[in-house]
Amino acid sequence: MNLGPYHVARLRALTEVVPDIHAIELAGEQRLYPWCSSRDELGFPLTTLFPASTCEAVSSRDQRNAVQEALSRIDPGAVVVAGYREAVMNAAARWARSRRRSTILLSPTTYIDHPRKWWKEWAKGRLVRRYTVIAVTGERAADYVERLGCAKESVFQVGNVIDNAYFSRVADAIRNNVATEQAAPNLPSACFIVVSRLSPEKNLPRLLEAFAAYGKRGGAWHLVLLGSGPQEEELRAMARGLSMSAIHFLGWKSYEELPHYYARASCLVLPSISETWGLVVNEAMACGLPVLVSQNCGCVPELCRSGENGYTFDPTSVEELTEVMLRISSSKHDLWAFGQASRAIMASFTLQTWALRLKECIVAAERRGPRVTTEL
Repeated sequence: MNLGPYHVARLRALTEVVPDIHAIELAGEQRLYPWCSSRDELGFPLTTLFPASTCEAVSSRDQRNAVQEALSRIDPGAVVVAGYREAVMNAAARWARSRRRSTILLSPTTYIDHPRKWWKEWAKGRLVRRYTVIAVTGERAADYVERLGCAKESVFQVGNVIDNAYFSRVADAIRNNVATEQAAPNLPSACFIVVSRLSPEKNLPRLLEAFAAYGKRGGAWHLVLLGSGPQEEELRAMARGLSMSAIHFLGWKSYEELPHYYARASCLVLPSISETWGLVVNEAMACGLPVLVSQNCGCVPELCRSGENGYTFDPTSVEELTEVMLRISSSKHDLWAFGQASRAIMASFTLQTWALRLKECIVAAERRGPRVTTEL
């Protein structure tokens, strides 16, 4: 919809193994994710369909017309789309199928993201089965598209990645007191960090309850929240009601600022009820942090090893979240060793591995040829 720094990093890696790519984004800005990515020296051609608009302001009809016109001009041999919810993605796939081009669907969705209704699942199944191949983030996303009726041989796990080297390099520079373009933030000497939209699916009220219980049971770490969103005032009021000076709301931070905060934190907490993956877990692990991650997050099978680089927990249980916070912050744990384990796991989830796996998807799709449908 709108290229952020994560997308730019991946596409640059992809050009190393699939040189002839052309990126299309819907609009120059997106209110949901206020990226500030530079468009200079991308390393690949980019078409912005509505450069002066936000994604949310473009009608479905305009999305469909603009992307089909752009694709007719570019005339690609295969089309990769990021999801199936937005009109622009479905229109791009329809364009490809109408011209007998291969289609690759990038899908992070897992079965436990949301409550499921059979009739919606039936319709989704018909939709996703039209793609030549499906590129999913991991084990749980693969399970979901197979539930929707996709054949196992059409499903490829490509992972979900960030620029590990960037996060690791900046975090280490901060810890080693090496001068960087930005001053290191002044965080409490020991703290849990949350990097999240302040919205209901992130389960933050329950986190504040657990943190209050943690303090009553002798926990001494602070809690730092980075992000903004519709629940911000509610959460701030809740923190005031708990009378806890150890809770800090620091607002939304840019991509460039995030590794500075990870470097000063002790452990990441991601308590989401619904989370297709959780790229903040990648970020924290690349920076050498232990992680406490909700069992509902899509990344758990791939990134979270209980007792090795952190712990998982039931996001509906305040008691369980309190327990893992007490456990990780106890003197019995070597946080540095946990952080090193995080970095070792991340070595298998790099921009390069993602690019090579997506290339395999594209090659497989072109070998199979487009799905034959009656769709117009």
